[in-house]
Amino acid sequence: MRASHDGDYELARGLSIRSRRRLSGFAAGEQRSPATGGGIEFADYREYMPGDDVRLLDWSVYLGARKLLVKLCAEEKERSLVTIVDISRSMDYGSPPKLELAKRIASVLSCVALLGGDRAGVAAMGPALVEPIRPERKKLTMAAVARAVHALESVPRSAPEACLRQFAASYGGKCVAVLVSDLMYPEWPRVLDALAASGCDAHVLQVLAPEELEPTERGEVTLVDMEDGSEAPVHVDAELLGRYGEALGGFLSKVGSECSRRGIGRCLIRSDARLERVFREELVKEGLVC
Repeated sequence: MRASHDGDYELARGLSIRSRRRLSGFAAGEQRSPATGGGIEFADYREYMPGDDVRLLDWSVYLGARKLLVKLCAEEKERSLVTIVDISRSMDYGSPPKLELAKRIASVLSCVALLGGDRAGVAAMGPALVEPIRPERKKLTMAAVARAVHALESVPRSAPEACLRQFAASYGGKCVAVLVSDLMYPEWPRVLDALAASGCDAHVLQVLAPEELEPTERGEVTLVDMEDGSEAPVHVDAELLGRYGEALGGFLSKVGSECSRRGIGRCLIRSDARLERVFREELVKEGLVC
C-alpha cells in the first residue's frame, strides 16, 4: 500500500468475504475454502502476518528464500472475488477523488479474500474490460495487489455496458462480483442488467463525492462535464439547489430499487468516508464482509 494508507493493510485482518449464493467456481472441484488439520489438501501460501499461528509457517521456504509464508489448506467451498473498478473520467471528481477511495476499497477487498484463503481478482472498466489481476490459483502477495490497483488511472472514454457484458461472458456464476462506480452515465440501468445477467453474487458500491451529495457552490458557476469536457455556465441559487437535491434523491432512490429488483446488493459511500467505517460498518451491514 502507499505510505499514506499503511493502515489499510491491517484493516483486512479479521474480516471475511460473504457469499449469498452457491457459486460454480472456475473448474470442477475448485470451489474451496481454507482449513487446517490432518488429511486436508495443501492449497497455497500467503504472507505471514503478526498473530498468525507459527505452526503453519513453512520453514523450508524460509530457509531457502528467507520469506515467512503461511501454508493454506483447502476443502470444498472456496470463494472467488472480483472487484470491478470504474475508471471513467467522472471518477476523478471530488475531494478526495472518488477513484482514490474506489482503488483503496478494491485493494482491501482483495486482501480480505487472500487472507481468507480465497481467490481475488481486480478488473478495470474503461473502453474495454482489463484485468490487472485475475483470480487464479497462484502466489499473490498483498503488495502486488496494492501496486496493480493503485496503478489504475482514469480514462477519457469508457464503455461500461460493454465491459459488464464482457465480464458476464467470462465469469458467469463463478464469483462474488463487486462493482465500485459512481454510476454517472445514462446507461446505468443496462449496466445493472449486465451485472445481474452474470449470475454472480453481485454488489454495487456507489461512490459519490461530498460535492455531489451536498454542493456548496453559489452564484455564477461554470459546470464542466468530466467525460467530454463540455462546459455550461449556470447561476446557482437556492431554487436550483432545491431542484438538484430532488433530482439527486430520485436518482439514488431509483438506483437502490433497481439493484434490489435485480438481486444486486448496493451500498452508497461518500468519497471522504473513513475506510475503517466503510468496511467495519457499511459493508458489514450490506452483507459483503463479516
